[in-house]
Amino acid sequence: MRPLLTGDAHVPKHYLLVPPEATPNGPLHLGHIGGPFLWSDMIARHLRVRGDLPLVITGSDVYESYVTLKAHAERSTPGEVAARYGRRIQGDLAALRIGVDAFISPDQEPWRGPFEDEVARSIGRLKDRGAVLTRTERVPYCEASGRWVAGGWLHGRCPECGAGITSYFCEECSAHFLPESVVDPRPLLDEGPLTWREISSLFLRVPERDMLDATLVGLGIADRYRRTVTRFLERDGLTVRLSAPQEWGVPLPAPEADVPHALFPYAGIFMFARLAGAVHGQLSGTGVNAFDPDSDVTTITTLGVDNVIPTLVSIVGTSLLHGDMKPYDRCLINHFYRLAGRKFSTSARHAIWAADIAASPAISADVTRYFLARADLESAPASFETADFLTTANETLADGLGERIEAAWTRLPDGPPGAPAPAVAELLESLLAEQSAALDAPRVATPRAVAALDRWCADASVTRSADDGAYWWLKGLSLLAFPVMPDLAEQVWQGLGGTGEPRAAAFLTATPAHRDLAAPAFGRVGAADLDACLPDSMRLGAGT
Repeated sequence: MRPLLTGDAHVPKHYLLVPPEATPNGPLHLGHIGGPFLWSDMIARHLRVRGDLPLVITGSDVYESYVTLKAHAERSTPGEVAARYGRRIQGDLAALRIGVDAFISPDQEPWRGPFEDEVARSIGRLKDRGAVLTRTERVPYCEASGRWVAGGWLHGRCPECGAGITSYFCEECSAHFLPESVVDPRPLLDEGPLTWREISSLFLRVPERDMLDATLVGLGIADRYRRTVTRFLERDGLTVRLSAPQEWGVPLPAPEADVPHALFPYAGIFMFARLAGAVHGQLSGTGVNAFDPDSDVTTITTLGVDNVIPTLVSIVGTSLLHGDMKPYDRCLINHFYRLAGRKFSTSARHAIWAADIAASPAISADVTRYFLARADLESAPASFETADFLTTANETLADGLGERIEAAWTRLPDGPPGAPAPAVAELLESLLAEQSAALDAPRVATPRAVAALDRWCADASVTRSADDGAYWWLKGLSLLAFPVMPDLAEQVWQGLGGTGEPRAAAFLTATPAHRDLAAPAFGRVGAADLDACLPDSMRLGAGT
């Protein structure tokens, strides 16, 4: 990578980042935020610091069966539920400074028409290439309610690992399977006994195993996820579901008159990706779909382990058969983030809601982001522990970094500063490169990006490097902190006379500081402040 602060000018590159479409059946919690959404935002912010041109495009997975479950529980309609929670999801992302350039709701205009057109075009092309198959399968049906017990309406145990499951996939081992493969199947609601009906469903043929696996190797996909894909393909015969017996969704041609057929959401993410690529072409001004074979846009998706099969098979695999689409350049996979050792759960109310912690007057979005970013979710699951959070908020940030910022602020020059010492620029350049290696790579490592920031913060030699060392330490801090703590970074940058967001190319511009402004600071977080954000079972005095 060319030097960012000195030497040749950086040549900007286009990036498209697509974090997962959140299911609009409830608000977001920190288990959602801590992996794919924070990852995509940190990557995009670092790229902007570097001078590149990233766009983040995501949306609502509106046609998931869990939306119909929520509509049943709330005595509402799926469309109303999707719209209501879609707005909440956008608010949750904004509250924790997760930047989104376009949020697509496929059931609402202006997105519905383009999405349904893309569905029709993609299926037509795949049919022409012999990739759409009709298969007979057995699906549970409840005669008493007239309900097809599919998707989230079906419970049982995973045929691979035996864990309890909902729908056709397992969150424990990432397996996906046919409804008839579910062990001990039962309906969510006690509406009467199940019968098994034989229906015709649409499936997509996927590439030969070796071809797909070679693509995954080229993407740097870890062996454990490639093995998950191999098991899926061996069990389901190189196919992935395209249609499901459900009424809520984009309707597809129905082989049987009395059986509804709609686009299966895990197949729909392929069309969603193509639509995101087209939207990128419009917003970026390139005029081409980011997934066009000749596109020079770097495309990145971030996902949890539960979306390995939909992403690596339904998107990457299908793109190889589509013939006019390059796969994602990077698929960044995170393990689950837990709360006190247990899985975050919307249904069990075991969660810290993004809106609650963002609304706390004592807990800034920066503190939450810094704490989440230190979790190494690329390598293994991690857990939000309250004692660790309070230590980080108070000792590391309020008493540590906050005090160093205040001390440096008192030493800011009255006018434009002198040039930084060469060693200061060299250290900053190396740490920015370290963040690039952590974030702009086939494997993301947010703790490594935080470590680069921490090293700069702890290096007292920078502030002592010259009379104006405090100025340049603060300015370097803003560049390295922006991916992690954007509010702090912008306050420091603008307090030093900069405009907008921190940019490496503007680092050496010696703008006079606004010494009349107060130094940015971190407030201390008390146990009671965090307690107000915790689920009832974890609050002080719970169980007494």
